[in-house]
Amino acid sequence: MENARSSVPRRGRAAPVPNDRRTFMRLAAMAGGTAPFALGAVPPAAAATIHATVPQRPPIRPPVVVRSPDADSPGRLTAGNAAGLLVGSWDDSPYSAVGGIWRAGAVRYLDGSNEPAAVNAAGVVIGDVVTHYDRQAFRWADGNYQLLGFLGGTGGLGGTGGLGGRRSSARAISRTGAIVGVSSTDGGEEHAALWWGARPRDLGTLGGPSSTAVAVNAAGHIIGTSTTAGGQQHAVRWSAGTIHDLGTLGGPSSDAVAVNERGQVAGSSDTVTGARHAVLWDRGRAIDLGTLPGDTGSSAIAINGAGQVLVSSFGESYSAFLWQAGRRIPLRVAGGDVEPADLNDQGIVCGTATAPRVGGVTHAFRWQTGRLTDLGTLGGAYSGVQAITPAGIILGSATAASSPVPQAVFWPAADR
Repeated sequence: MENARSSVPRRGRAAPVPNDRRTFMRLAAMAGGTAPFALGAVPPAAAATIHATVPQRPPIRPPVVVRSPDADSPGRLTAGNAAGLLVGSWDDSPYSAVGGIWRAGAVRYLDGSNEPAAVNAAGVVIGDVVTHYDRQAFRWADGNYQLLGFLGGTGGLGGTGGLGGRRSSARAISRTGAIVGVSSTDGGEEHAALWWGARPRDLGTLGGPSSTAVAVNAAGHIIGTSTTAGGQQHAVRWSAGTIHDLGTLGGPSSDAVAVNERGQVAGSSDTVTGARHAVLWDRGRAIDLGTLPGDTGSSAIAINGAGQVLVSSFGESYSAFLWQAGRRIPLRVAGGDVEPADLNDQGIVCGTATAPRVGGVTHAFRWQTGRLTDLGTLGGAYSGVQAITPAGIILGSATAASSPVPQAVFWPAADR
């Protein structure tokens, strides 16, 4: 299922400040030793939780490097489709990046400064042109590169226009080719946008000044967030041209991050007690997904076609669980932190774990049918994950023993 993962960029440079993700990757790559962390078992959990974390040795198959434009550019793969077309980017300065498209062992670099964000089953790639302060959505298909228009604003990409400037960002693309994201308007606001061609459609708001769309399914259900007339932020769904407020778990705000082909929506919400919890909106109901025992908050990361929801759970430490039909399957590393990244329709989870929690090594992992597997590195101290494809290929970055610079890599699908 495309767009089952949160499409909110974790790697973009929308603000004129250094990228926190890139800084983290560099620091993580230089920190710690090269030994893999220990994948420990979870203590006995409450009755509502299924115990499922089992240690396993690192796999034999190492990560595959996707060649970078130059040796000094930190890179990462960010998205891929079932046919094996993978996309990513390499930072060539603090405010620009080289986008690349990999297929069958060959990589094609895009002209200019680009950050590809997603690719659908037909091989249509979307992402953003990036400069120091600005970005503009683009579409690439079969070698044809197209800039996507703005809802409004002043000035041009890289220009110094008046109120609001001109900015847009493509966040997700459906199987049918619908692209959603956000764009500046003539009023200096940012609204959720839908592109079928080069010209966007304004999806509107709940009465407040801003909205953003982050995912879309083949049926045309678009999800995201919007400010209300009262200034609160609520999760929303657009369908048939109408915006619908998904509401909250009793608190003031909520946000939606992913939608599956059934129309189930995952996100997070404030509760009546002031906590932040992952939530599933399903057939008009808002279901509180809760937390792991002892944690104080949670947030949804992804949802798959079966309605399984990948959730980050946090308190004194960071962990995760897979929610399915009212049950929580924990994903934990003894003495460490877990950052879940993505989930595919086969129920395979990928993410990044750091162990021990303070001063430990950070490695990518795969979780499948109760087993958490350390994916290792290229011989260096660090690896991290961005996404998993429908075919089970895991995408991210890793360091080699010879250099702390993260290289764009993928881990082949696990042998069945």
